[in-house]
Amino acid sequence: MKKKESDNRSAADTAAISLVGRFLTFAGRTMYLSHFGTGNLLLNAFTFALQLPNVLFNVAGTALSTVVIPVYNSLLAEEKPNEAKKFIDNAISISFILLTTLVVLGIIAAPWISSLLEGGNFENTEYLTFALRVLFPTIIFFGFGTIFQGLLQSHGFYRLPAFVTAPGGIILILYVVFFGNTFGVTGLLFATFIGLVMQSLILIPAVRRLGYKYKFSFDLRDKNVRAAGKLCIPVLISVVSYQMHFLFGHSVALRFGTTAVMDYAQQLVQAFVLTIVFAIVAVYFPKLSVLWAKSDSHGFGESLRKAMLFTGFLIMPAAAGFFLLRFEIMEFLLGWRDNSYTDTTLAGNLMGLYAVSVVVISFKEVGDRAFYSGKDSKTPAIFGVIIMVVNIAATLALISVLGTYAMPVAYGIAAIIGGGGLLFRLNMKTRFINFSFVVELSKMILAVCVMAVAVIFARNLSGLVGLVVSALVGVVVYFLMASVLRISSLRALRNRHGDAQ
Repeated sequence: MKKKESDNRSAADTAAISLVGRFLTFAGRTMYLSHFGTGNLLLNAFTFALQLPNVLFNVAGTALSTVVIPVYNSLLAEEKPNEAKKFIDNAISISFILLTTLVVLGIIAAPWISSLLEGGNFENTEYLTFALRVLFPTIIFFGFGTIFQGLLQSHGFYRLPAFVTAPGGIILILYVVFFGNTFGVTGLLFATFIGLVMQSLILIPAVRRLGYKYKFSFDLRDKNVRAAGKLCIPVLISVVSYQMHFLFGHSVALRFGTTAVMDYAQQLVQAFVLTIVFAIVAVYFPKLSVLWAKSDSHGFGESLRKAMLFTGFLIMPAAAGFFLLRFEIMEFLLGWRDNSYTDTTLAGNLMGLYAVSVVVISFKEVGDRAFYSGKDSKTPAIFGVIIMVVNIAATLALISVLGTYAMPVAYGIAAIIGGGGLLFRLNMKTRFINFSFVVELSKMILAVCVMAVAVIFARNLSGLVGLVVSALVGVVVYFLMASVLRISSLRALRNRHGDAQ
């Protein structure tokens, strides 16, 4: 019999594939930002128009994945495949009706949303309305894609779901190269629409190979649907709260004319850092759900500890690298065209500020899934509200002093307060932090510090060569230190079957 891969190795493979997709997406985004300029008014309208559906994507996607997957995996663990199949049928039918209703309301409300954001100095409300109406329907496809990804991950197929963003990136690249000068930002809008739709369509053949065939079912009285519904409301509160502070920040940035560059800096960090986190939770979340369903508290705690440590092992050096090389990265990505609309110094500072807080957010994402797998959706909801309130309050308090920088600084403050509180609560419940956990985390911090010193010395070189050399030096030094310090996450990563159960 073929041995099962270790969880860390599966997560690493999934992260690597996800990063390829994210790289293609960001290559496309970098090309159109450099092509049109981050100060382009239509591009800023397009960027904000994309953010609102993105917020709804994240709300719907997180709610579906964190509610549907635990219930589905519990039914599989209890050897009830027929009930599991019916539950997925219900989930797809109910999601379609709810998301379609949301899309219709969004299209109707688009002019009101645009007018609300005008603020007296934004001249592209009609274009913003048009862009919102084009992008809103993609929410339906995203909902289906989320369920399909959960199905595949529940059955041990991680690679294709990790690759879903790649087609959209390829479409953006091809559009800018061949049609950017002809159709401008409006053509970019439709290219983005096609790319987002493709994210769900490419999963359909793989889902069919699982043997799953959708059959319409809309049974709100089904006990599993009711169980999911009870979990869903706190999840929605948590995710809506968490996403609203992003939307608030982008609406403020819209009035500074910095929406495009702030979104790019934020997404650059999150795409390459949180992609790794989502790959980790994609592997561990179904397993945690099964362990909870089996009442295996020891196994649950061990898996959570491994997930947290592996998250820290990969995220801390990545965040440090983004901070240390923030100006070099932005100069390379956005400064290759002589475009007066692009401020690479502003972009670098914004990215550095977001990199500081992303470590806490990464641990929080794993912590959220741990609560969801234990069918506790109230705790993440409480801390989601805390993060939103702190973020908005801090932004309003700092905006007159820091300007555009108030948004990432407020985000960091909210992340530390809300994320730290959630992790403290999780530890009270699971005791995942023990002596060995602290020792392993301390080793990682030491390795990151040594890596940082090496990168600072290496970045004296200029241009692309300096950026590549600095990054390579950082990677090599970090992994050498991890090997010398015998960090357990590295040993598990090297051993393909090291922590298979």
